[in-house]
Amino acid sequence: MSAAEILSEDVFNAWLELTGLRAIEGLGSTEVLHVYVSNTVEEQRLGSAGKRVPGYEIELRDADGILAAPGEEGVMWVRGTSNAPCYWNRPDKTAETMRGDWIYTGDRFLERDGFYFFQGRADDLIKVSGQWVWPMEVERCLNDHAHVHESAVLAHQLDDKRMALRAFVSLRDGYRAGDDEVAALREHVKAALLPFKAPRFVEFLDDLPKTGTGKIDRQALAGRPLEEG
Repeated sequence: MSAAEILSEDVFNAWLELTGLRAIEGLGSTEVLHVYVSNTVEEQRLGSAGKRVPGYEIELRDADGILAAPGEEGVMWVRGTSNAPCYWNRPDKTAETMRGDWIYTGDRFLERDGFYFFQGRADDLIKVSGQWVWPMEVERCLNDHAHVHESAVLAHQLDDKRMALRAFVSLRDGYRAGDDEVAALREHVKAALLPFKAPRFVEFLDDLPKTGTGKIDRQALAGRPLEEG
């Protein structure tokens, strides 16, 4: 089983080659005490958290709590009999997360054919050049480039208090960091998304730092001095 972060194709293929078994990705939370979205051996889509688990209701809603239209992104709300009723001595957090008998997850998803695809956190928006950007969207776009092994996109505050995107990239074997590679990655984002979503800063690392659970350590990346070149 795989959870907590999107299962990358590289990790999936490496595990399959090592064991002959397909890793199964799912999604759950402490507040729900259970996995409520999951792939299965019979039905699986790489990059997806999976389908609704029986016994749970899933809805995608906009910022006003209104159901998202089919094919549109929305924040995932979950309802099931295992939902926690509150946080201990945290009425503020309880009011934010426990909304009636629903759990507000704060995670944005897109649903396609019953499978849910993570799009980022609801509070991860960054305003760049007057436009809102989801870092996860840019990160996924970079990861689609043939030269990229993995990436992480963070917000970076400029000296004048404006925000910019800062990308950390680990390249696949056989590709070298340099100005040409930076230009190619920026053009890739501009073509696939929009020009203002291209990261202003692109830094190459042999490997991105990881936490004890194997997730990208974004806090460690944010603490690195900016390399401008």
